[in-house]
Amino acid sequence: MSQRSQNVIALLICMSFNFWSLALAQGTYGVASFYTPPYVPSKCNGFADDGVWIAAANADLFDGGAACGRYYWVICTGGTNLGTLHPCTNKWVKVKIVELCPSCKQRHIALDLSNQAFAYIADPASGLIQVYYQPI
Repeated sequence: MSQRSQNVIALLICMSFNFWSLALAQGTYGVASFYTPPYVPSKCNGFADDGVWIAAANADLFDGGAACGRYYWVICTGGTNLGTLHPCTNKWVKVKIVELCPSCKQRHIALDLSNQAFAYIADPASGLIQVYYQPI
């Protein structure tokens, strides 16, 4: 392999590392809970059906409705209580913000995931989980 090829490969590796470092740096750690159907009407879309891969955001994240339609990747990072020692499934879920969770801020919760989204990333018996979430 020529020196130039080695330099190009090294550059691509560095660029890839920097891209993923920046992408992960945009995320936030917080707590998530879940809510159950019916999911309509929603604050963002009224009676439109947004499916089940959805979430409600706390007041800060909801930002007066500016978060409506925004997508996030969410992964469970751990439990918040001793009820479920290892609640995480180690899967990411993509959710769309469709609702305001007015009680989340007082309970220090960032996201209130749909029951289906929560169950995809964690054991629902845990109730609350630690999460890492990142806008897409």
